[in-house]
Amino acid sequence: MALALSSQLAAVSFSSSRPVRSVSSTSQSGFLQGTAVSTGRVVVQAAPVRTALSVSARYRGKGTDLSALGQFKRAENDTGSAEVQVAQLSARVLQLTSHLQQHRKDYATTRGLMKVLATRKRLMLYLQRHDRQKYDELIKKLNIRPLKVMAGRGVVVKLTAEAGVEVVSTNEDTGGTYA
Repeated sequence: MALALSSQLAAVSFSSSRPVRSVSSTSQSGFLQGTAVSTGRVVVQAAPVRTALSVSARYRGKGTDLSALGQFKRAENDTGSAEVQVAQLSARVLQLTSHLQQHRKDYATTRGLMKVLATRKRLMLYLQRHDRQKYDELIKKLNIRPLKVMAGRGVVVKLTAEAGVEVVSTNEDTGGTYA
């Protein structure tokens, strides 16, 4: 009986690539491995497929308006220039702030927003130092507040409306004390 049963199973071909486990009943009770099977019948069951469960909180770009990117691209496939990166991060900031207006106690999103703002600030500092004209254009088009000027120690500066910097006084003017 066992030899005939194994030859029957060998003749059965499956199109799926999943492993197959065969269950047959040779006992009187008709019970094998928790599955009720009548005597003399061959039942073939596919083994359950186990997949690894992956959880990812990585940002995938859903819900972000990237329509402003086109005007900052230097070429059609430009994704790495500082202007394009600042525009992408600005769109992400808008998306995160709208999320935080609804979910005020979402501290993980708040932390993510701070990281995005810090990255955008570094890129804007780079643009400010290397290409002031592009920096001014970017601020106007994206409606971003200009960066605060990090003056040296003992130097008092005043920001003007035209995003210009005016040195008001230095440490030598006040005799070594701050006014």
